[in-house]
Amino acid sequence: MEKMRMESMDIVAKNVEKIEKLFPDCITEARDENGKLQKVVDRDKLLQNFSHKIIGGGYSGTL
Repeated sequence: MEKMRMESMDIVAKNVEKIEKLFPDCITEARDENGKLQKVVDRDKLLQNFSHKIIGGGYSGTL
């Protein structure tokens, strides 16, 4: 019987990896609270890729 790993999956890191595969230009590096470099999503660059397909919170059903 296989033992369960007692560590939680880093879902955010996996999501960043997925975004990197689709939009590599939207990934950059930043230091975490411990000073370690980590990959992060550049929100503004990501939004630019969808600028014509993003709507605000007040969507009424018509554009």
